[in-house]
Amino acid sequence: MRVFVAEKPALGRAIAAVLPGPQQRHKTHIVSGEGNVVVWCAGHLLAQCMPEDYNPAHEKWALEHLPIVPDNWRLKLTPKARELYSTINRFVQQANVIVHAGDPDREGQWVVDAVLEQIGVGSTPVKRMLVSDLNPPAVRKALRELSDNYRYRGLRDAAVGRARADWLYGLNLTRLYTLKGRSGGLSGVLSVGRVQTPVLGLVVRRDREIARFTAHPFYTVQATVQAGGSEFSAQWLPGERAESFLDPEGRVIDKAYAKSVAQALNGQAGDVTAFKRKPENVPPPLPFALPDLQKLAAKLRGLSPRRTLDLAQSLYEKHQLLTYPRSDCPYLPADHHGQASEVREAITQVLGRDHYLGPLVDAVDLTRRGRCWDDGKITAHHAIIPTTRSLSAASLSPDERFIYGLVAHRYLLQFLPPRALEKTRIDVRVPTAAGDELLQAKQALETAAGWYAWRHALESPEKDTEKDTEESEAQDGAPLPALNPGQCAAVTDTHLLEKLTTPPKPFTEATLLDAMTGVARFVEDPLIRKVLRETDGLGTPATQATILETLFKRGYLQKQRKTVMATDLGQALIDALPEFVTLPDMTALWELNLKQIVEGDESLNNFMNSIQGHVESLVGDGAGDLAIPTALKGKHTSRQKAARTRKPTQKGGKTTATSHACSREGCGGQLRRIKGKHGFFWGCSNYKKGCRETRKDSRGKPVNATSSKPRRTAAAG
Repeated sequence: MRVFVAEKPALGRAIAAVLPGPQQRHKTHIVSGEGNVVVWCAGHLLAQCMPEDYNPAHEKWALEHLPIVPDNWRLKLTPKARELYSTINRFVQQANVIVHAGDPDREGQWVVDAVLEQIGVGSTPVKRMLVSDLNPPAVRKALRELSDNYRYRGLRDAAVGRARADWLYGLNLTRLYTLKGRSGGLSGVLSVGRVQTPVLGLVVRRDREIARFTAHPFYTVQATVQAGGSEFSAQWLPGERAESFLDPEGRVIDKAYAKSVAQALNGQAGDVTAFKRKPENVPPPLPFALPDLQKLAAKLRGLSPRRTLDLAQSLYEKHQLLTYPRSDCPYLPADHHGQASEVREAITQVLGRDHYLGPLVDAVDLTRRGRCWDDGKITAHHAIIPTTRSLSAASLSPDERFIYGLVAHRYLLQFLPPRALEKTRIDVRVPTAAGDELLQAKQALETAAGWYAWRHALESPEKDTEKDTEESEAQDGAPLPALNPGQCAAVTDTHLLEKLTTPPKPFTEATLLDAMTGVARFVEDPLIRKVLRETDGLGTPATQATILETLFKRGYLQKQRKTVMATDLGQALIDALPEFVTLPDMTALWELNLKQIVEGDESLNNFMNSIQGHVESLVGDGAGDLAIPTALKGKHTSRQKAARTRKPTQKGGKTTATSHACSREGCGGQLRRIKGKHGFFWGCSNYKKGCRETRKDSRGKPVNATSSKPRRTAAAG
């Protein structure tokens, strides 16, 4: 028997659709011909055990318990997972070959690996099936290319490392700062996360930069230059003599100095020191990875990252119109180019000839092979593109149609010629009484629009919907003259221009996603910054939307139209924490380590040892003199999940007690009603102290209970 274990039901059904018949479809599995069975998970069926699962004493939050570090990491079934897990277990035990069909990323690898490890597969061979497109041709291709699952142990270890490191860091630091916070007047939980807290820190620091900003004037000198019988404009470039008159960004802030330069240049003769003119081809933007799709959808239609991900996931799973959406890669396998004709036809069928992309569909040249088809740059999955499946757009919601249109537009651009620019630069040296000054003229003229002529074909030809996304370098006006070094030039006029500095722009969801991905530019250490340019940044494409959603739900961030700002509560939280906890350096380096685990350059054990040592050091240092700002005192920042207690119920005018005194001599505990595997029973609240008193339940009361006053039990911690 060959058993396929898919990550989700939709993938399981897609696999079964290409297997030989006859087929018997069941709620949790599909039995196919020739000894094939398809079972599926529903995302993570197993979750990390909590501290109290390792030691009941840890249910109560106490400083003396920290740091909590499991000796032997364990997983437990998530709620409502029992039926699916039992089905997988039953068929895996009978399998001759197991096919791992998790999503093609590190989380997808672990979702299925965790279940197989929990069950125990012994010596049964496990193959890996990588499916990024649910259409039958793509699934059949994946079925023909099964490989050994052991090859993907790096993906699995990276997912395990991320989950365990988040557990160690988030749980221990949340408990540490919450307990310290309570002693300082905080009511509630001071939640700390290795990703969410630095993201909040980015927003808080940006808000404060804007609040502290004071505009100041700066000055530029524009010169009119004659050379070779032509006249053109050039900009003064401040040299060494101007350094004492510049701000940190290199702008001249001394008006008198800038004015003196303008006067000194006017009417002076000089010479051309450099002339460069070269063509440049600008290729179309690459197909979408998830972060780029989320940023553009937020910019054009104000869709939240979570909403965009959900729409793309629906187009992938429900409609099978897009390939796997949780991708961080904008490149495509070389053999995908052979499907271009079918994909174009599918786009036409889905959107219709009357759609604004219709003319673009007709304009593409499917023989063109651009930079996006590159096997060497494919990671765990490829770019998001339309599939070969066709479906009437009437079955799509307006937002689904919009997302599909974005992806289709970006894909079609790959079959258009590059945008051709002609770039020119002229340097002119002008001697003055104070010394030589340098003028420079730069120009980029468009000689052929190529794909750029179709950049706005998203909703209508009249709307420049993507204008801010694909910046134009081209300039209008006459071309700069062709000159030779050493040729004479003369400054015929100068203008002193006064400008004002502008504050940093507040974050939007789109720019915050961009900041999370490109976190390196917010890191001061140049060595770390260099390393981080090659990492995913804060979070992964699949988790970034959830991180932002969590910060909004906890009341740390708020939206004002498209602007994202920190709330008073969010600012106070950052103030209450040590600075290093709020910076992106550490968490971004974690992502680098996880990437190294995937590539085989780092081991899970080494990574976990370093994380454990770091957490032990943080807990050893304690929370220091943690000062709870007034804005946080008495407020509930987020809630610890409390133990559920049953309310008294009214029946026949009588109140049913929620607890009864334990009859065991010297115990002093309370019997509480508990729902077990075989129904309700009553157990003692002093179970952790060794009392094993239990009673059967009879109509909401313990059998032979002594009478006592109803008493509620409070959640620990």
